Amino acid sequence: MKQGDLILSVDLKKGINTVLLDRIYPLEPFKSKNHNIVTYMVDDEIMSDGVIYANKIMIDAKNAEKFELKVGAGYLAEKDDELTNKFLSYSGWSGGDGIYSFNMTNALDGFDQKEEVKTLFFFGDTFVGTSDLKTNRRYQPHLMPNNSFGLYEKGETKFLVNWQEDGSVSAFYKVDPRFDLSGTVPSNITYYDRKEKNDGFISGINPKSLEILFDLHDVRHVTHIDFYNYFSEESDLLSKRGLKNFQIHGSLDNKTFELIKEVKLDQAKVKGDKEKVNIEKGYRYFKIVVPTIKGVGNHNDLEFSEGMYALSLVKFFNQTQQYRDIYTTSNSVLLKDYEHSWIWLQDGVIIGDYLYTLPMVINSDLNQPEGLQFCVKGVSLYKSKIVDGMPDYQTAEMKMAPLLVDSKDSQWLFGAAMTANTKQAGAKDPDGYIYIYGYKTTMGLRELVVARVLAERFEFFDDWRFYNGKDWVTNIFDAKGILEHISCEMSVSQLLDGLYKDKYIAVYTYDTNTPYVAFSIGDSLVGPFSKPQKIYHTPEQALFKSTTYTYNAKAHPHLSKSTSILVSYNTNTYNFEHNMSNNLIYRARFIKLNDTTK
Repeated sequence: MKQGDLILSVDLKKGINTVLLDRIYPLEPFKSKNHNIVTYMVDDEIMSDGVIYANKIMIDAKNAEKFELKVGAGYLAEKDDELTNKFLSYSGWSGGDGIYSFNMTNALDGFDQKEEVKTLFFFGDTFVGTSDLKTNRRYQPHLMPNNSFGLYEKGETKFLVNWQEDGSVSAFYKVDPRFDLSGTVPSNITYYDRKEKNDGFISGINPKSLEILFDLHDVRHVTHIDFYNYFSEESDLLSKRGLKNFQIHGSLDNKTFELIKEVKLDQAKVKGDKEKVNIEKGYRYFKIVVPTIKGVGNHNDLEFSEGMYALSLVKFFNQTQQYRDIYTTSNSVLLKDYEHSWIWLQDGVIIGDYLYTLPMVINSDLNQPEGLQFCVKGVSLYKSKIVDGMPDYQTAEMKMAPLLVDSKDSQWLFGAAMTANTKQAGAKDPDGYIYIYGYKTTMGLRELVVARVLAERFEFFDDWRFYNGKDWVTNIFDAKGILEHISCEMSVSQLLDGLYKDKYIAVYTYDTNTPYVAFSIGDSLVGPFSKPQKIYHTPEQALFKSTTYTYNAKAHPHLSKSTSILVSYNTNTYNFEHNMSNNLIYRARFIKLNDTTK
């Protein structure tokens, strides 16, 4: 339908009239001298002044009249059943969510592509098995190998799961065992800004030698290091594990080290005790070498002579900027266990010949209700070489990304969406930056936040800058919310035609797990954005009214026109048996947001 088309004719009576529409429409203004009050609503929510989108209208008429309701300027959502049905499979791949798309033909990432391309879909979680063609019931055993791929080319969809030689199935992207550890591991001392309990680092008992190595991933100038010596709330005696004397060495290549400084630390008296050590040196690698002599390398004495060496935290700084992109190892560890974490893929970006993605690292949390028994442990980076138009997951490099942090009241997480404003991605006005979106969560409310980095520095997180509403700053905690009510997956894309030409459209599910696909229009990649506008009410809740939900809508620009935007959203149920009984539930749905002015 186009602007000015007739939606319906109504015979209004004198007094209050309720007009129900079959979907959410953009409407032409129609209040007349005969109308005392006109109230526009999406379902039962009253739309704010100046917003004329509605599927329900209350009209207080002074007199009876014949009334015509017409389409206004804006977007009208319509189902894309053809594409939705291509994501229904009864054998092998059997459904997934967390859907993101990538142009693997030429990396062009915007609207209005001129040639047909090969699209790679990411799925964050996946069912694999066989389903009944008549009843749609999933037969057991049904497997969940986490992430999988899909290929969409020439109107056909092919699903890819990582089958093993023995016939079992695995995820494509799995957590590197180096980053799947808990215990008194060395990474604890550079694992900052999370609310989980951190037991610090403790060496083995009476180690022959002790070295702690910090890899800053690039040469960084360090003005000073803050050492938080080991402290135990259980007993003052245990704090005597804390380091006492050690050397700090530096290296550019992890081969040749030079001595920077001899250090002596006091025993920690309270939690959070720290000592500042001036450095004023630039290296990639910093190493602590501890003499493993009780009472010399640690604060052991005649009262407590245990033979362990420990630290709580070590923070590296360049003036006021704290470096957070650090990989820490040691040649002696007291306790380490594997957590058996898994990967949920987030958005990604093609830079040169590599596909980069920022997945979440997930672990079980059986204290949560059914369907939500997981917790997010962190964010990671995967760098995959593109070979023959596909990411080579087998040689992908993983590192942890310091992109999940907590304050007292809020949490920040990045990777929910990316926009490449680069020549390679075909941006209209490229500035060479990758814009990475995430969300700040406070009391359950999610706000859009954004970071950026030059494409060639994408994997170096200490080069990232965060938008504070005015400037780009180094501190992730200063990232300011620029749009409310967003979802954990979403998109931000520049429109090249239509009503909002040259503006930017954010597409998301209103408040993550609701029946509403919403959009906002921004003046730039960082806004300001218009208030959220609900544009589509998803119908899938009718499958199982008590448990089915929809979530994480986003646009797929390279598969869309600026005037007909392809949008996906996920469908799931909190009840496992409901998922097993109906394979129609757990898969993506597609709609199009059609510009009524074109």
